[in-house]
Amino acid sequence: MNVDWLSRLPGPLRATLYFGLQQGIGSKIFSKWKKLQAWQRFSVAELDQAIEQSLSHLLIAATSQSAYYRQLGLTRKPGESAQQFLKQFPILTREQIRTHFGDLVIDPLRREITSPESVAKNRYDWLVVKTGGTTGVPTTVVHDAEFRDWGRATRLLSQKLCGFPLGVRYFRLWGSEQDLLQQTEKLDRRVLKNLLGEVSMNSFRAKATELTHHLETIQNHRDIQHMMAYVDASVSLATFIEDRRLPKPKLKTIMACAGTVTQEWREILQRTFQAEVFDKYGSRECADIACECSSHTGLHVYSPNVFVEVVDEAGQPCPPGQMGRLLITLLNNVTFPMIRYHIGDMGIWAEPAACPCQLPFPKLQSLQGRADDMLTTEDGTLLSSVFIRHFVGVSLNRQLISEWQFEQTGHNIFVFRYIPLKKDGLESNLGQLQSSFQTALGKSATIQMQQVAEIPPSPTGKSRWILNRWNK
Repeated sequence: MNVDWLSRLPGPLRATLYFGLQQGIGSKIFSKWKKLQAWQRFSVAELDQAIEQSLSHLLIAATSQSAYYRQLGLTRKPGESAQQFLKQFPILTREQIRTHFGDLVIDPLRREITSPESVAKNRYDWLVVKTGGTTGVPTTVVHDAEFRDWGRATRLLSQKLCGFPLGVRYFRLWGSEQDLLQQTEKLDRRVLKNLLGEVSMNSFRAKATELTHHLETIQNHRDIQHMMAYVDASVSLATFIEDRRLPKPKLKTIMACAGTVTQEWREILQRTFQAEVFDKYGSRECADIACECSSHTGLHVYSPNVFVEVVDEAGQPCPPGQMGRLLITLLNNVTFPMIRYHIGDMGIWAEPAACPCQLPFPKLQSLQGRADDMLTTEDGTLLSSVFIRHFVGVSLNRQLISEWQFEQTGHNIFVFRYIPLKKDGLESNLGQLQSSFQTALGKSATIQMQQVAEIPPSPTGKSRWILNRWNK
């Protein structure tokens, strides 16, 4: 069924239909969007009070209803603020989430959410979310309906900050597993995309023919002036346009996601697309966390949904200007409390100051994540490494592999190293992974599946899940 006509409806009508569709499936995103707008008008004192209330509610629920936190025996002292109480909580790592998955689930749902393979009975309810993580260690968490709605609301705020609020059409240069594996996209997803005004372009491959197609798509939709994109994919497209001296399409804004927006990458995007570039930070397990505004003096943390800490190696708070580890607390995910979650990225707080955009939310001055390596196929196609992480950590994650690493070692030669977690079903899962790798990289690619006792770190000591040592 062709539903492309929905994208040609007036923006305000599409926005109304979007909220109506969400309500029809059980989502309460509209009420969360209204609350998020109210938070944006808070004074600093009102914001602090609202954060304190949200954090207090979460910590009380966690210590009373989650076996994992209850057994810690944490007690809030009389007169102690929620933020002071938070410091008693240990840092939550990916390893602890995998080990204590069942204990993290709150008591009323422990019989329903028994494993990472659990599925909710209701159409719109809690959802198991799988992610490859920044170190290549598959991790599974649970998002309840409340957090899912807040996550959708913050995504709408990200779009608004980047110049294309709900109702304004935009390009989305993103990874499409369906396109990569030549699968048909489901009807509900196609309806949603058209209501959002999204024109999709698959970023997993950066082959000349596909990059040319992306450029033609942009040129054929001159009325669309905004783009949401994987930062590495958008840079690949920009480099392709510049290297071949092709006509440069003009956009107003680019929301750069799923990677570190370096100054070099920002400049090439600005130069090629003549666009204002916005850095948006988030993850599958934490949803949108922060985003730049038009002042470009840092990324506003989405305080209604997440509480962010920047700490040093000893776990002590870092002052503004000092790089530290990011700890994320999900304020609206009571079903599966994630408190002081070590996401694996580094960041720096900006100095507290009023922002010209008038948002009261605190700002991260900068972020330092881990960089991906693009993979190179036999015919010279550049392939985003995000698809490997998606296959292993999300779509084909059967909870059978504890750690992994994918490396290109030569011309059309690849090695998938893995540490098995379980044996039952492992052979079948490895076969599915190898078949998916083969589809993406080409039938002539040599893909070695190698069981190892440990994943070797990079020369800097950091864990890397994607490596390209060929042609460097």
